[in-house]
Amino acid sequence: MNTVVSIVLRLCDGVEWVVRGVAVLGFILFPTLILVCVYEVAARYLFNAPTIWAFDITFMVHGALFMVTGAYGLQHRMHVRIDLLSVRLPLWMQHLANIVCYLFFFIPAMLLSSDAAFRRTWSAYATDEVELASAWGPLVWPFFLGIAVGAGVMVLQSCVETVRHVVGIVEERNGRNGEAAAERVI
Repeated sequence: MNTVVSIVLRLCDGVEWVVRGVAVLGFILFPTLILVCVYEVAARYLFNAPTIWAFDITFMVHGALFMVTGAYGLQHRMHVRIDLLSVRLPLWMQHLANIVCYLFFFIPAMLLSSDAAFRRTWSAYATDEVELASAWGPLVWPFFLGIAVGAGVMVLQSCVETVRHVVGIVEERNGRNGEAAAERVI
């Protein structure tokens, strides 16, 4: 049984490595977003020469940035949580509540979102779809790909979080580092 646990924990470490790798894309997109905005403001107000592409790039980069960094935020517990009731529960019940929420609500919703995003990406790629509400008309599949990848790694990181909560219950039941597990997990 320890072998299975060790394999699962290694897989979790691998998933977290992938999540950090995808987050690097977000770290690249953020300065890109700033540069495009600064360029557009300078072009518009200093040179009276607005661009037709800045709004589209800003919109697409911001959406992709939001999605590709979501799993990294989950990994580092940066998402907003409302734990008014759960903090009053015993630690094992907090873990159990998180497991139930991940397994029955969050992971299925993210799986559906990820599947829809990958299908939409493929459709946009296969048909060379462009943004129709834009004067510039850029291809939209890179934007959809960012959303799809972000949703996919969010599913993976959610599975890792679920495993962490299971480990937290097991460690608390065995009386081993229950508080240490709580600090890592919750």
